Amino acid sequence: DVLATDPPKGKYKLIANIPYYITGAILSKYLTAENYPESMVVLVQKEVAERIVARDGKHSLLSLSVHVYGTPKIVYRVSKGSFYPIPSVDSAVLAITDISHKNFKDKKHEEMFFKVLHSGFAHKRKFLIRNLETVAQKEVLEKTFDENKIPRNVRSEDVTLPVWLLLA
Repeated sequence: DVLATDPPKGKYKLIANIPYYITGAILSKYLTAENYPESMVVLVQKEVAERIVARDGKHSLLSLSVHVYGTPKIVYRVSKGSFYPIPSVDSAVLAITDISHKNFKDKKHEEMFFKVLHSGFAHKRKFLIRNLETVAQKEVLEKTFDENKIPRNVRSEDVTLPVWLLLA
């Protein structure tokens, strides 16, 4: 069971055909691990891979959770017809390179990043500033948004990784 196994000691790369229903859990476990892989190459559901790389410029909780640790790229798509029995979805080979924890000052910053990120995506239809009122006072948020020229009517999916890191 990959989720019950500790990451190996020393340098390693994670290369796997992973169960699609636990993609997020696997990526989170290994990217956040103290001993994280140098790189990852995984076969995932095509739509999930596309969401992770955020080709349309719209980020999700999952895409930002991956981008903060490394650089995701779809290497190639794999048609469902390539498998037997034929599954109901297409797949994609996703490579995550340049994995590091360099975006975080320390463990506390990393924890705050995910707290802010989860709050920001709690209610998709709300503006980001309203979602963040669960982690900071309204006045503090307004001042932070204004000082950093973050539009008060921005939605979570339109905010870039550097802005999320600043908010954390």
